[in-house]
Amino acid sequence: MSVLLIEAFYGGSHKQLMDLLQEELRDDCVLCTLPAKKWHWKARTAALYFMQTVPASTNYRILFASSVLNLAELAALRPDLGKLKKVLYFHENQLAYPVQKCQERDFQYGYNQILSCLVADVVVFNSAFNMESFLTSIGRFMKLIPDHRPKDLEKIIRPKCQVLYFPVRFPDVSREHDKDPETFFKVLLQLKEKDLPFHVSVLGETFTEVPAEYLYSTPEQLFKRLQNFCKRPDIVRKHLYKGETAGFAWAALGGKFRSLLAAEPREDL
Repeated sequence: MSVLLIEAFYGGSHKQLMDLLQEELRDDCVLCTLPAKKWHWKARTAALYFMQTVPASTNYRILFASSVLNLAELAALRPDLGKLKKVLYFHENQLAYPVQKCQERDFQYGYNQILSCLVADVVVFNSAFNMESFLTSIGRFMKLIPDHRPKDLEKIIRPKCQVLYFPVRFPDVSREHDKDPETFFKVLLQLKEKDLPFHVSVLGETFTEVPAEYLYSTPEQLFKRLQNFCKRPDIVRKHLYKGETAGFAWAALGGKFRSLLAAEPREDL
């Protein structure tokens, strides 16, 4: 059990990634999670919960967690975990995630992510946009502190950052989509919420604009869009994403994740 996987918001893409890694690592990992609800409270308090529930082990070598967790708090509360190689994965970042007004952005969540980056050994983002928007926003974000502001945090964090796309296992829908198992997925890539900048999504940097037929505001509208696509495949064929998707598949990314989670000698052994 050399890899400790911690997910404070075990749902959606966060759950999918952890499940993929657990399947890949099999008996060489321990997965600790919290349910995917009340996100704000998970970001505030998950470290305290995991302090009490993560089992102690001298076998751990790697700690892999998403940025929902305040990694700095957990490392301080559990010194045994603080000694591990700590990998932090960003599905989204709180410095660039859209809010209606700047005043509505809660300082604490972005601050937590910056602290987590400072104590992490490796910081991984799911897109280049996500990485750059986070790093280049740190200086401006720190100016919200009224006095005694920290300096040069971007310079400290940037060298440990890298981009590793969210891995996808393409569904087998070949019978309905011209015997191309990736075709349906290419259609789904174009769906987005109306008020969410497209580049915030996992593969957003691949696209420039999205046809109106793929926009939705509520889960109900999303369901209707998908239902209509099933009835009228001609709609999606004329807008079908033509880009290359192989680089986002687990077959291409699995090895990179394995290297990221390769066990390293513990200095205290």
